[in-house]
Amino acid sequence: MQTNIMMELYKFWHQKTPYYGALALLGLMSYSAMTTKVSALQLVFEFGAVQWIVIILIAVGSAFFAMEYQNHTMLLLVYKQVKRRVIYGTKLGVILLYGVLLTVIAMLFTFVLKFLTVGQRYSWLMTQIDHRAMITVLLINVLGTLIYACFMVTLASLLFMLIRVNTVVIGTGLAVGFLGAGVSVGLMEALPSWVNVLRWGPLNMIFITQQLASTTDTQVSHLTNPAIIGGTLAYAVLFFCLGYLLFKHRCV
Repeated sequence: MQTNIMMELYKFWHQKTPYYGALALLGLMSYSAMTTKVSALQLVFEFGAVQWIVIILIAVGSAFFAMEYQNHTMLLLVYKQVKRRVIYGTKLGVILLYGVLLTVIAMLFTFVLKFLTVGQRYSWLMTQIDHRAMITVLLINVLGTLIYACFMVTLASLLFMLIRVNTVVIGTGLAVGFLGAGVSVGLMEALPSWVNVLRWGPLNMIFITQQLASTTDTQVSHLTNPAIIGGTLAYAVLFFCLGYLLFKHRCV
């Protein structure tokens, strides 16, 4: 297992896409800081990093899987490794570790951008959302980003196993990320008698990116914080299992 992890890490970091992804994250955060008025809310939400991180993970993760099929090295991996779940699991694990790295980079770069744009105007210890210190809200938002990343990375991997077309996977991921929450709210408003069922739909889990930092959003998602955390992780496990089953039974 350790050998597989080291091998996947070696292949991952010898691509250019992870580096491009990190640079894109820094560039997008900088653009947000320069083109909008910096507020305390922007700081705790890391200049929109939660959205950019997930998009980057989908793009880089899809490319990581696609590389094996394009170079015809997946067949060699399967031939050498009897347990396909090890191949699939280690690849997803490497992508999620990259997500952790991007999250840390985003948090540290937020401190840098704050210093460069507003200096000492906002103290990290000042109360902001729900009477909590800004640094507390920031860390909660980081936790939400990591949980959401698990959800979206496993979903993107499942989609790739279904269609194996990078552009379609990335496009679907973008649609889910930007439109999913709105679709979920629309359905619950249109079918109020089904709210208790619809609130557990996968699209409703997207609210985790903002709900953990702001408890008022529980009125929109109709889920408590423990419920939305559990639901998001449960869907991540489901997507992982379905993706693995497709990977296991499809020809390479």
